Amino acid sequence: MQSRFLVIDIGNSNIEIGIYDDKRYICSWRLGSDTSLTEDEYFAVIRSLAHEYQIDLQNIEICCIASVVPELTRIFEHLFEKYLSSSLINVTPYTPLGLTFPMEDPGFVGADLVVNAYAAWQKYRSNCLVCDFGTATTIQLIGADGRFFGTVIAPGVIISSTNLFQRASLLTKIQLESPQHTLGTNTRDALLAGIIKGHSYMVDSFIRELKKEYAHLGEVRVILTGGIAHLIKENLEEETILDKTLTIDGLYRICLQHVKQVND
Repeated sequence: MQSRFLVIDIGNSNIEIGIYDDKRYICSWRLGSDTSLTEDEYFAVIRSLAHEYQIDLQNIEICCIASVVPELTRIFEHLFEKYLSSSLINVTPYTPLGLTFPMEDPGFVGADLVVNAYAAWQKYRSNCLVCDFGTATTIQLIGADGRFFGTVIAPGVIISSTNLFQRASLLTKIQLESPQHTLGTNTRDALLAGIIKGHSYMVDSFIRELKKEYAHLGEVRVILTGGIAHLIKENLEEETILDKTLTIDGLYRICLQHVKQVND
């Protein structure tokens, strides 16, 4: 029987859940992050979703999570302990993945950043700038040798636009999509230009500056991930790679590394 892995990326706004076997991706789902739900309620949702793919959660060998929400970390740890007999890997900066950090104590580095760094390093085998568009927009540089150079953390598109809608009474919340023009001739188009193009200009500037500052590294690939990465990509001048499953792929690769270490 092939090994089955359950991987969970817990963010401030969304939870992404994926199931892999030791050869391939099988399926994934995205849920809203809700600290009011119990481990029983979350398990019921996951079990129902897995049932659609005829997956028995009792056959899961390893669960691997990366969480930036301590309350949800505890809920999912209780879920695994109560309902599953699989091994649990809770990724932190101290998880032995082969990454190296420029600071003595990397404890401040978020689990999502660690997993994205590891995923980019393992998948692309080159210097990578990873831009993740979630509740926050993060831009981090990972060397081809697994060195974590550092990160930029900026307010994300969703949280910035939501704050704007809440504070400006004459502006109405809109569906985010790629703007057709730089100047809008109505409120909706003007907002899209400011929100999407404005964020894209910021990211383009960071990419150019970081490539210049770290030119001694040689070629640097730019990887985009996160919920609205496709919208930002359409408005960037810099050449980029869209990788929507980077984080859960990273968790999957951590599972594979764990299996290899156990078997060696």
